[in-house]
Amino acid sequence: MRKENLRWLPLLLLSLMVLSSVSTAFAPVTLPLLSVDLEENIANPGDSFTITVNIQDVVDLFSYEVKLGFNDNLLTPVSVDEGPFIKDQTTSPMGTYFTYIVSGDYIYVACVTLGKYPGISGSGVLVSITFNVMDAGACDLPLYDTILLDSTGTTMSHDTAGGYFYTTARADVVRRSAWPEHHHFVVSKDEDAIQTLNAKVKNLDHLDLYVKVVFDIMRDDTLLTTVSTDEVVVTPLVIVELSADFGPLVPADAGKYYVSAKAWYSWSGTYWSPGEKVKTFSFAVVP
Repeated sequence: MRKENLRWLPLLLLSLMVLSSVSTAFAPVTLPLLSVDLEENIANPGDSFTITVNIQDVVDLFSYEVKLGFNDNLLTPVSVDEGPFIKDQTTSPMGTYFTYIVSGDYIYVACVTLGKYPGISGSGVLVSITFNVMDAGACDLPLYDTILLDSTGTTMSHDTAGGYFYTTARADVVRRSAWPEHHHFVVSKDEDAIQTLNAKVKNLDHLDLYVKVVFDIMRDDTLLTTVSTDEVVVTPLVIVELSADFGPLVPADAGKYYVSAKAWYSWSGTYWSPGEKVKTFSFAVVP
């Protein structure tokens, strides 16, 4: 009986070896992660905020290059500083060479360890960047064209994760707040043949904002035209009613029109950001 059990031992060992090799082959590989602060970054016009570009779970990092994108209508970089991850841990007596270039809507950053020394492993901060906020709005802070090199000059595969910025200063259309003057516009009965489009907008924050409403007018599933209200300054938490004219209309314009209304806002009156909500309505033009 014992001999029969022993006959199965080689087969059992072979099965265990196969299972072990399969589990090893399919074990997940953790790549280094290059990322902007994962939390959302919030600041209002006139203020500043600082983000960091971080590295996580890296082995033997010797040098790197990154580009960080931003909306240069909203943000202006005021400082770019080397983080402590390599600078404070390198064994090179010469330290590191760190440089950056601000070009339009991105920042290019590069850093290299001076001399032939081991790279740094672990997680930490590579770069700190401070922005001044120039206007109200929101934008992504993406990382791209990123390169990580180890101490042998070999490119290191890695993942990236960008960040996000927004101001709490914003405005938006409210409730069921967009409508036409006439849902059935009769051209022959209107003296000036003008259809008036209306919407209500609220300033949602504690800063005065320039506000306007843009109406996109469609017919037969095709954008026909866009009309905009005048720009007005709205004080905090106040709702205003704005209007824009569409026309003059003629009998040949008869048909069904579909309109979407969106608020746009600005702190400076120069760069405009869209609200999040879109209100829709329709009206008919008859001869």
